[in-house]
Amino acid sequence: MGQTKGGDPMDTKQDRITGLVVLIDGLAMRRACMLSALELWAAPLNLRLISVAPNEISDLRHKNDIRLVLINTGGASLSDPEQHELLLAAQASVVGPLAVISDRADPDDAVAVAGLGFQAFLPAILPLEIVKQALSFILNGGTYFPREALLATLSIHSRAPGKHRAIENQATLTQRQTEVLDRLRFGRSNKHIARELNMQEATVKVHVRQIMRKLGAANRTQAALLAQLHTSSSQRATSEDTVDDVPAAIVRRNSDQIGVSQIRSML
Repeated sequence: MGQTKGGDPMDTKQDRITGLVVLIDGLAMRRACMLSALELWAAPLNLRLISVAPNEISDLRHKNDIRLVLINTGGASLSDPEQHELLLAAQASVVGPLAVISDRADPDDAVAVAGLGFQAFLPAILPLEIVKQALSFILNGGTYFPREALLATLSIHSRAPGKHRAIENQATLTQRQTEVLDRLRFGRSNKHIARELNMQEATVKVHVRQIMRKLGAANRTQAALLAQLHTSSSQRATSEDTVDDVPAAIVRRNSDQIGVSQIRSML
């Protein structure tokens, strides 16, 4: 199926492989270029790269060691039904982080990706080193979107009828819900949150559903985005020039790209 990078199957290095990164693209040449571009990033992380065509996505259901799926949509708009179906097919076939790379640095596309619950939207104009660091960030539970997408999300939410009620509800979350939301902002899984807060995973799921309802979010990615936007806006007055705990290669004060899970006072 598709192409692979990572050496001969008999190579002893394969014993150290900890998972797969799947690259999905409709063009064979572009798949080969992506494999070559990311090989040096994947090798030290003991990850094996494989690439597949869109018509091979269903085969991914049989793989249980997928760590990340990166879908290259090229110059196509995500308003195109065919592209939308591609994203839904990948989502249905894989359990794990999903990211889109696109030639179109379109905030509407990025917002659509967030709406589906994907973890990242990466414009192809990004420098390769930033893409690599963003992918590592996503592998560790982060979420990565263009700055414009965050502003668009804030604009859309500010025009929504329940906007003020949602912000008010965030302020009145229970202590436990606030603790869960803080961890959602940093991309923690339900299992991770349960372990950190010493509670059952089923209880975390209940809290997440309640948080989504109160914030008017369709999924946990949107909840994290809205929480981060609100937190960042409220912190602006007291930390105007401060960016805490942010990898310099991922977030720069004058950059157009930000790692959502670690943004501080950037709005």
